[in-house]
Amino acid sequence: MLILDGWGIGPDSESNPITRTELPAFDKLFVESRRARLWAHGQYVGLPKDQDGNSEAGHLNLGAGRVVKQDAVIVSEAIADGTFFKNPAFREAIGHVKRNNSSMHLMGMLSDGQSAHATPGHLYALLALMAQEKVERVYIHLFTDGRDSSPHAGRELCASLARRLAAGQKIATIIGRFYAMDRKKEWARTERAYNAMVLGEGACISDPMAVFDANYENGVTDEFIEPAVICEDGLAIGTIADNDSIIFFNHRSDRARQLTKPFVQKDFIGKNSETFKPKKVARNLRFVALTDFGPDLAGILTAYPSIDVDRSLPAVLSKFKQIYIAETEKYAHITYFFNGGYADPVGGEKRLMVPSPRVDRYDQAPAMATAELADACVRALREGYDFIAVNIAATDMVAHTGSFSAAQAALRATDRALRAVAAAIAEKNGTLIITADHGNIEEMKDLSSGRVDT
Repeated sequence: MLILDGWGIGPDSESNPITRTELPAFDKLFVESRRARLWAHGQYVGLPKDQDGNSEAGHLNLGAGRVVKQDAVIVSEAIADGTFFKNPAFREAIGHVKRNNSSMHLMGMLSDGQSAHATPGHLYALLALMAQEKVERVYIHLFTDGRDSSPHAGRELCASLARRLAAGQKIATIIGRFYAMDRKKEWARTERAYNAMVLGEGACISDPMAVFDANYENGVTDEFIEPAVICEDGLAIGTIADNDSIIFFNHRSDRARQLTKPFVQKDFIGKNSETFKPKKVARNLRFVALTDFGPDLAGILTAYPSIDVDRSLPAVLSKFKQIYIAETEKYAHITYFFNGGYADPVGGEKRLMVPSPRVDRYDQAPAMATAELADACVRALREGYDFIAVNIAATDMVAHTGSFSAAQAALRATDRALRAVAAAIAEKNGTLIITADHGNIEEMKDLSSGRVDT
């Protein structure tokens, strides 16, 4: 099974690099093979109605073989029925700051409601809860998007947030997701985000709107905004200190775990190779994750633990020799999400991670590790695996850069991989299933406005 990440079906247009690129292997397979269209968004994959699909939901549903309600929906339903405001994890975080006369910190991504990682309504519900409980000092650490939303949407989203803040609620840091939400173990990025929140290191700016103005003027989009600290009289207004509470309001774990670790892991350096040594570690924190961030984060409170998804495909195929392959960027999706949210194998399956290129943007290396993934798949066939699942990441990750030409290069690399894998499977008289987890690359520009769609 080849999962072409982010490869959707769309009309022929100048926005669609699939229809504007020669893809002989894909075209041949498409014409000669049985095929069907799948809905991979909204309620069809357990997301809010009409919300864009994403890699997490796609892989979870593919692996489960049925619709699985996503964490974002579960949290939103709790807000609607009022149970959110009585959640024990939130109550403990609030009680902790009241007992210690300390500060509450809300950190997570600010996006427009179409993101797989965070939902603005969840942040607003937390702010309402803080006001309801009369928490005196609430500091917000915003991670700007620029990928799931427009590259320049951050300013208006932040302005809208600022207008809704109650007394004692302040924006403390603004950090691009490139730094705050890295998942490739590029620890230097994580360190800069951590230092901004804990030490107040970064550009010292008094007005949050000025952060966006300065970056946009320099051609920097939301994703890449360098850590900025909101200051009064030259001092950071809301650093994370001893006895504080943190609520991380992202509802997707894969880009939240890396930043969480230096806050909660006692042997952070020992457990993470090539990482950084924190200059300061805040003691006696209450750290709440909105959803389940994984089993290796001791002491963390989880507001909405994951729901068990049993009988995923790896479990069902437990009597067969099976392997799941992806490059770094999508390894969690082909393993943790595909098997129902379990960190360890559930059916004796093997796993293989191919390193992603170490670049700042994947339009700098648009083929990513696609050739290496194809080679790994062919080797697995020769080693006698009965079932092989491979995620091809380039089609999604490069589309997120907004570069049409780079997307075409990613497509050509994927087409070469398809040709190699199809030939190897034909030699074995096997069956090749080609699918996708969600769409992305088929629409890279809003034709009505001309804006790049990442």
